[in-house]
Amino acid sequence: MNSASAEELGRYCLHAFSQQVPASLAAFYRVDEHLLACDFQLLGMQPPMHRHYLEHYRHLDPLKPGNCKAIGLPVVSLRQGLAHQDAALGREYLGFLRQHKVVDVVEVTAWVEGRLTAGISLLRDGSLGAFKVEELERLLPLHGLMQMAARQLPTPVLDRLAGLTPREREIALLLRDGACNKTLARQLELGLPTVKTHLINLFRKVGVRNRTELVGYCSCRIARATRPLWGRVYPR
Repeated sequence: MNSASAEELGRYCLHAFSQQVPASLAAFYRVDEHLLACDFQLLGMQPPMHRHYLEHYRHLDPLKPGNCKAIGLPVVSLRQGLAHQDAALGREYLGFLRQHKVVDVVEVTAWVEGRLTAGISLLRDGSLGAFKVEELERLLPLHGLMQMAARQLPTPVLDRLAGLTPREREIALLLRDGACNKTLARQLELGLPTVKTHLINLFRKVGVRNRTELVGYCSCRIARATRPLWGRVYPR
């Protein structure tokens, strides 16, 4: 399956899942080999909210791919995710959701040969209320279809980054999601001068002049992450 058909899978999942279990906002994404969500496709979510999430809150997300993998269920509720996370981090993340009037989230993940490959987030505001148990059960048949389709997705490759240190690779992956230097410093617990040194070394090793070229080199298509589908706008 090529990148165009991967986009089609995202559109199908966003439409089918939100029709079966109504959602205020939704996001489809692929999962790379480092368990980071990438290649987002958004439904209803405005770009500022998504950028806010990527820059400040994705590392706090109780439903991020690594946490869903640890829980091991195809459908994971926000409540389940919070139960597997430090309470202080969970409260901080809930504050982010409240800022955007989100009252509940559910994550559905697809696995291929034991590897988490793709996922979809369904978010609800107060007008729809929290997800009910019977609604989560209705997602299971759709999960099976999504899982079969995900087997045709190309595996994300990072061969071009094979010569990087783990820290440099981590920085490259954060850059591809739009992280600025301050965000890098905060998430990696580094000083700004250290971040700049890592960037210089990273650009030199990959053979690029700046972060824009690096993002293109990694083929992560950041623009897709901030493009709402179909022009539908839901309450934030």
